Amino acid sequence: MNLQPYFDAVDFDVFAKDISYNWKYSFGANVEKHTQKFRDGNVKHIEIALVGVPFCSKDINCEITDVPDRIRKEIYQLAGQGKVNIIDFGNLKPASSYKGNYLALRDVVDYLKELGIVTVILGGSQDFSYGVCQAYRNNKFFSFCTIDAFLDVKKGKEPFNSGNYLSRVFSSQPNIFQFSLVGYQSHYVPEEYFVKVKGINTNIRLGQLRDDIAVAEPIFRNSDFLSFDFAAFKHTDAPSEKKMPNGLHSEEACQLAKYAGLGNRLNVFGLFGIDENVPDIEISVQLAAQVVWYFIEGFLKRSTLLPGGGVGFDINKVEIAELNEPLIFYKNAETNQWWLQVQSITNEITYIACTEKEFNEACCNEIPEFWLKYVQKIDELLK
Repeated sequence: MNLQPYFDAVDFDVFAKDISYNWKYSFGANVEKHTQKFRDGNVKHIEIALVGVPFCSKDINCEITDVPDRIRKEIYQLAGQGKVNIIDFGNLKPASSYKGNYLALRDVVDYLKELGIVTVILGGSQDFSYGVCQAYRNNKFFSFCTIDAFLDVKKGKEPFNSGNYLSRVFSSQPNIFQFSLVGYQSHYVPEEYFVKVKGINTNIRLGQLRDDIAVAEPIFRNSDFLSFDFAAFKHTDAPSEKKMPNGLHSEEACQLAKYAGLGNRLNVFGLFGIDENVPDIEISVQLAAQVVWYFIEGFLKRSTLLPGGGVGFDINKVEIAELNEPLIFYKNAETNQWWLQVQSITNEITYIACTEKEFNEACCNEIPEFWLKYVQKIDELLK
């Protein structure tokens, strides 16, 4: 599949002239080098692809924005990052219809994930997460996570938009395996809204996240796609149209991005909801660039070891009185990441990311709640 007709290519010369030090040491120089190899037909060893989405949905209209190029201007000036083969396809070309933009993004993500290439999406309103989810429409174990202050489901009769796109995701993929909402603010999300959510739910309030930011790490490790809405930020950290008085801080966002990069299952990372019409947008695009940089920093430290391979893991079997078989926990000796083995009624084995907290609960003769959810969901899918 030739993806180049989908995109307006990047002119690297435009960005190189803005850098204040030698271009060859920059993030942009590394991207330019590998992008040129790709254009020349060499697709081997590509690890990450940048994809710009220059569209912002406003009611029934789709406006063109320059947010992806604003992010590029900032990220290309950052320091280069080791030996990572990263290319930049450029910005998606507008399709002939509103729906066509979602389908184009779906096709691109679908193709890249089949090649084992991680997609990093720059810009676009968050309803474009629907297009990404469609790339997983045939994956019965698809797990999707969003960092957002809000739960973007329909609250009544209203047209499709970035504030309710999740309803369309759940409608088109009712058997989604897992959905997680990270960093939400309780005063914006009535508990009743969560009944609209499909799949296993693992949700973390902003306060819980601030108490221990590491609780998000296993959620990202269990996810295929992370959608990061800039509405999750406090206004002083990333100005937005919503003017959020509370929200994530910039340092927290970079740490979350690094956790996401570490997750070797996660193969799409999207930054959405950056509004170019607000004052001080440069703060937001600079932060977006740094968030991407730290995602790649995490990616470079991904462990290639997976539980079940028999190498590099400490195996802990825990007997629980109510269970006939012990729970089997795996600890990566290199990264200290924990996994729990789940066996289905058909004896298929799945490994679920967890924390040492769940292991300690099991050692106290408590069945981890999330283990029960996974067993039930997997058995339901495999019946």
